[in-house]
Amino acid sequence: MSSKPKYVKTVVELPHRQLTLYGAQRIKNAFAEVTENMRVYIYTRLQILMQAVYEQGLKDGRREVVESLDAIKVKINYMPPGRPRKGRVRKKGSN
Repeated sequence: MSSKPKYVKTVVELPHRQLTLYGAQRIKNAFAEVTENMRVYIYTRLQILMQAVYEQGLKDGRREVVESLDAIKVKINYMPPGRPRKGRVRKKGSN
């Protein structure tokens, strides 16, 4: 019988916010092990690095979404909803 992986909440203090990560217990243990005997200077540098990685991940995620939407716009022929606008009607006899 296979059990579902158990995800635990890990709160990481970043310089400007708290980052909540959900991962396996191994991730939480690894983070605790890495930061256990760390000096303040190195811990601060790690926080700055993690902040930069987090922000870059947000930018990459946004870029992927925008690119996928652009690809979809090219594939479909978008028409605004509703009836098409009527063109100008020319009267007989006028040029």
